[in-house]
Amino acid sequence: MKNKWIILFCVVSLFGCENKELETTNTTSVEQTSQPQSENNILKSAGNFQLAWQDDFNESSLDENKWSRIPVGAPDWKNYMTTDDQVFELSDGYLYLKGITNPDTQADPRPYLTGGVWTRGKFNFTYGKVEVRAKMEAAQGCWPAIWLLGSTSEYGGWPDYGEIDLMEHLNFDNFIYSTIHSNTKSSPSSKTAAVNTGEFNVYGAEWYPDRIVFTINGTTTFTYYKETGADWRQWPFDRAFHIILSQQLGGSWVGNVNASHLPVDFIIDFVKYYEYIPNPTPPSGDNQLIKIQMNGNTVNSWDHLTEVTLIHEGTEYNLPVGHNAPSLLGDGIGINGASSNFYGLNENGLLEIDLGQGYEFDAVKLGVYNGDGRTYPNVEVSTSSDGSAYSIPVIQDVQSHATFTLNPIPNQYIKIQMHGSTANMWSHLTEVTLIQDGTEFVMPAGHDAPSVLGDGIGVNGASTGYFGLDSSGLLLINLGQAVLFDSLKLGVYNGGVRTYEDVEVSLSSDGVNYGLIETHDVQNYQVFF
Repeated sequence: MKNKWIILFCVVSLFGCENKELETTNTTSVEQTSQPQSENNILKSAGNFQLAWQDDFNESSLDENKWSRIPVGAPDWKNYMTTDDQVFELSDGYLYLKGITNPDTQADPRPYLTGGVWTRGKFNFTYGKVEVRAKMEAAQGCWPAIWLLGSTSEYGGWPDYGEIDLMEHLNFDNFIYSTIHSNTKSSPSSKTAAVNTGEFNVYGAEWYPDRIVFTINGTTTFTYYKETGADWRQWPFDRAFHIILSQQLGGSWVGNVNASHLPVDFIIDFVKYYEYIPNPTPPSGDNQLIKIQMNGNTVNSWDHLTEVTLIHEGTEYNLPVGHNAPSLLGDGIGINGASSNFYGLNENGLLEIDLGQGYEFDAVKLGVYNGDGRTYPNVEVSTSSDGSAYSIPVIQDVQSHATFTLNPIPNQYIKIQMHGSTANMWSHLTEVTLIQDGTEFVMPAGHDAPSVLGDGIGVNGASTGYFGLDSSGLLLINLGQAVLFDSLKLGVYNGGVRTYEDVEVSLSSDGVNYGLIETHDVQNYQVFF
């Protein structure tokens, strides 16, 4: 029985070349990682993918509500196609598409027969992610493929209606091709990638309104971009396409068939399609430019920034279309410091992002590559509406990822609640200290807390004088005015070496609506937030 590997693989690879000799043009090794010269000028869309269609081939016969068998046709890849059962097999959760020597050339004079299936007319889609887990046997003249083909011809015939090849394999090659076909192609439009084709791999692509990202086992091999101002000639990928899985033998590209190598199987484990759901943009506002500056000890070597995410009232948004940031940022790549591709700040440790227009957001999350466990110290984030006057920077260290809260809301009320094993006997609270940007302050004059608190007595858990929570383990402090602080330190008397368990602290600007509750055990003293 098959192992179900859950490996995410990117959107639709099309293969419907009427003249496959064209496949050999504009093909480079996957090791060549040059990007399009205009990459930073390309608008980037972002979104999420939601599983919408799949076939695990667990039935005893082909699901004809999803697939049709491909008949013989004129182009090379259809030369030996047949709908006959002998080139199709479903067994143990796999679909086998076969290439065989024709056993009856009296009924059909063709020397070989091959099997293929497609979703044309049964499942067509625009944008999304396609992943196919498959492996293939090798033979001289064998040419299996996973691809997507345009389902309508309003732009004309092939290649005008577009083709996306996720995977093509020739003969005994130890690599596969991934290719784009259209009337006019930008570069790169094709790449090869080394792979063990005799093992199962997940071949995929993520198809966005402005780019197609090819992957193998979740690793990006290359990206094809829609050029600024492009029409259907360069970007026919704005309409419905369908999936094709094809076993093929012979043709001008792959060459002659060695019959002694047959039969040969193309084995598919699963096919999955994930619907593309565009990310919403944050609401309009004044913030148009974001300045990210690193003034720590790696100022001139930070090239590992993987993510910039905008946050408004707790909701995360990718960078909106139109920003001038490096193309990977804010597009769901490298979330929370993952290592999949990264760009960084310039040699001065600076990146200024123009969002194209103003938006409202109250925080910015940065993700960095942290494969070596490093910390990026003293990272500054500030915003501007005009590019000249920037807000006071928010400064913190970043390890993997960090959220920079912009224009924080001042708080007037502090709630301290103990729910641990000494809930009704905590009379030993000695200190409440406010902290802003690492600087400690006593509570301002006018607060209604017990007089000892926040006045320099009992600092860090000393035992000189103490007051505590009420019989319910609760203390509400009104500071008398709104105060800006980002953390809070509690000190407790610990002469009995006791630990005060499950102490909760929350803050409010109005005394009615309290924010996030942070809970810690306290022994001597503890900083919250």
